[in-house]
Amino acid sequence: MRKHPVAGFSLIEILIVLALVGVLAAIVSGNIAGFIDGSKVEPPSRVLKRAVLEGIYLSNERKREVRLSYLEENASFLISDPQGGILKDFKIYEEISEDIQSSPEKIPRVFFRAIGPGTGVDGEETDLEDEQLELESIRFHAGCSTPFTAEILFMEKSDTLYFDPFSGYELNPDELDL
Repeated sequence: MRKHPVAGFSLIEILIVLALVGVLAAIVSGNIAGFIDGSKVEPPSRVLKRAVLEGIYLSNERKREVRLSYLEENASFLISDPQGGILKDFKIYEEISEDIQSSPEKIPRVFFRAIGPGTGVDGEETDLEDEQLELESIRFHAGCSTPFTAEILFMEKSDTLYFDPFSGYELNPDELDL
């Protein structure tokens, strides 16, 4: 009678597998916190694009002026009526934690600037000074706005967006005569 070899895993092999599973679980759980925190923030440029389109829509729907502004204290783009009543609030963060409040680079800074009327033969320059072109809010009336740019400083990066005053869509700066 022959003895058949016993098939199976040894205790050492099982312990090695469990140790590897434990290491992988630690790595994944450490990264999950980052994924969860990351899901609570939306890129400011994306939020601004939605807010601009909504501003054009609301001005058309209401047949009245609405204004788009940025409130740095709670990292939100606000659409309001001329009297200051908030119509819509577009938040960059779901909730601003103490960690975010204590880190200035985590709160976006947004600067609106009008695109001045061109002068000269080619119409490429404007006679207006930079201070004259700075805007606190963007006015939308009858479905259009002042031609404007928005500079967003966020997480040590700067991004400038150019908006079409009629459609509200972002324009490619390479195609503009600025």
